Parts: sequence; C-alpha cells; structure tokens
Amino acid sequence: MDRAWALVQERAAATGGHLAVVTHGLVCRSLAARHLVLPDGLDVPERWENTALTIIDHPAPWRVRLLNCVTHLDDDAAAQPLSSSGVV
Repeated sequence: MDRAWALVQERAAATGGHLAVVTHGLVCRSLAARHLVLPDGLDVPERWENTALTIIDHPAPWRVRLLNCVTHLDDDAAAQPLSSSGVV
C-alpha cells in the first residue's frame, strides 16, 4: 500500500488537474487509516460502500473532503451536483 500511495502522490503532483483513482474498499480503508486526514469527528469506516466516492484535497496533508459517499446512487441526488465542500 505504501508504494501504491507513493505512486498516487507522484501522479497527483504531475497532473495539472484532478486525478481519479479507482480501487477497492479495503485499499480506501487502508489509505484513510494510514495516510489521509479525516475531518474532525469522523473515524475510518469499517467498510466502504459499493461505488462509494471519496474526495481528497491535495497536496499534503491530503485532507478528506468527502468520505465513502453513495448519494450519487439516489434517484433524487443524481440530478444534484456534488457539494464542493463538506463531508457526507
């Protein structure tokens, strides 16, 4: 995981925009527990939902803006844009 995280950091630094990383929930959990700064009052989820979205602001300290979010699966939410800040 540490080598994969180092690669993500390198790619994020090299891109001029956003970087999407698609992975499994256990990888997300490991990254959240070991490398990311979660908002006050939130703990690392025991399990990630299927197709969950997590948004991380970079560069370091790699703060989580959106954590394990599945609102995009709701019919009503699909028509609404994601919040630019805050935690769901």
